Amino acid sequence: MAPTAPLVPIAPTAALSAVDPALSHPPPEALDTPRFLLQSIGAATFAQFVRVAAILLTHIALRRLIPPADWGLRDWTESLFLLLATVRDLGLPSHVVRLRPIPLGNLLRVQLGWGGALGLMLLTGAPILAGAFRTPRPDVALVLQVMVIYLLLEGFAGVPLTHFEAELRIGRSVGPELARTLTYCASALALALSGYGVWSFVLAMVGSQAIYAALLWWRARPTMVLHFARGKTLAMLATSMPLGSIWLLAFAVTYADALILGSRLPDAVVGGYMFAYVWAFFVSRILQQPIGRALYPALVQFGDRPEQQFLAYRLATKVLLAIEVPAALFLFLNADLAVQVLGGERYAGQAGLLRLLAFAPLVDPLGRFGGELLVSRRRDRDRILSLVLHLTALVGGGLWLSHRYGPFGMAWANFLPLGAPILIWSMAKIDHRGLGRLMFDLVEVYCAPVPLFALAWWAAGDHAWLRVGLSALAGVLSLAWFWWRFGSRFLAFFARTGAVETSSAASGDRTA
Repeated sequence: MAPTAPLVPIAPTAALSAVDPALSHPPPEALDTPRFLLQSIGAATFAQFVRVAAILLTHIALRRLIPPADWGLRDWTESLFLLLATVRDLGLPSHVVRLRPIPLGNLLRVQLGWGGALGLMLLTGAPILAGAFRTPRPDVALVLQVMVIYLLLEGFAGVPLTHFEAELRIGRSVGPELARTLTYCASALALALSGYGVWSFVLAMVGSQAIYAALLWWRARPTMVLHFARGKTLAMLATSMPLGSIWLLAFAVTYADALILGSRLPDAVVGGYMFAYVWAFFVSRILQQPIGRALYPALVQFGDRPEQQFLAYRLATKVLLAIEVPAALFLFLNADLAVQVLGGERYAGQAGLLRLLAFAPLVDPLGRFGGELLVSRRRDRDRILSLVLHLTALVGGGLWLSHRYGPFGMAWANFLPLGAPILIWSMAKIDHRGLGRLMFDLVEVYCAPVPLFALAWWAAGDHAWLRVGLSALAGVLSLAWFWWRFGSRFLAFFARTGAVETSSAASGDRTA
């Protein structure tokens, strides 16, 4: 274990002199941050794409083997434990990224100590917690108790993963991620074919997470130093609490649907709704997490260069939305066929939900990576307030609307971004010109694909497969248009020529 050294925030460049170079690799801010950011985004996106694609293909098969009722319990449990994971972390993984030397030893002790205590509370309180699931089932409490193992393993794996992310070397985690995905898919299918129902998911998740944690520690062992700052853990936790609140609120906004519906409607209804919800947010699930996990450390390292910082945020936002908008229009035009192919006859009634939810990811574009930007600028209070307002609208609207209109009411609650004005106000204080350019560009990102998809809908008529082909072509043309408009600025940033805003009339790229 490394000797105790003073912890310093990473943002000011002068603070780097306090870093002991013998502790780890040279800090990424001393290297080529845009290049490392691009490599990390590429590695994270590749791993996420393979993972999500493999899991979704596996789930397409599992939809035909496991009834919607078991899917409802699975989705409710997954959402619950994702929220509990933020309670376990207390925001510490994101906070230690901002410190040098990175106190991974303190992080490990918190994961083992507090994570173990939380796990023990869940083991004893599982029968009470199971009462929050409306459908009376004898297996709910046992499912929760077994998932505690998953919660502990995930926290243990978070230490080497934080090490890789902080140094923008996410590529080192790709191998373990692929091994976890393969293990999950193979074991879930084998268990489902053997008739294990909801346990196919639970046992597959626990087993694959154990392999993931072991491989991450093995990959990190040669370079990771478990630096421990004596007597600083409580102070770090106190400082990280705003971050913990942010991630807890962010996950609550993302996964509240399953928890709300699970407390009010039968498990089969929850399973049907979440089928539509998962596919509506398909692009987000593939791209937002890997881009965000690579973007956040880079934004922290750009702390003394606010123009570069906001430029990185704007580029990430536009890249994601440029893909999400055509994807939403594609799902809207092809919802009936998508449900038939992806879910089978059991989910035939979910096409209307899929059409509605397809546009839910587009409601809050600035919030896509707004949390990473505000946290990197240490505007934690603004982010917390925006998320509290957003969650209030989602939970309040979801409870009331689902009571009156069932799952469609819950879907409509996703269109109430009450926290968006706070984000706009806070970002305007950071860079009002950059925010104006971003919002101007997003108008084009939202509107440009519409005529292409309208033409595809008109030309295809009632021919479902022709509509699929033409709308796919419309999506490709939309992406080509966006690349022509904004691609040169994207390349310039990662070629380290993007420190100053330029305009390129030849490429049509007026703003970044």
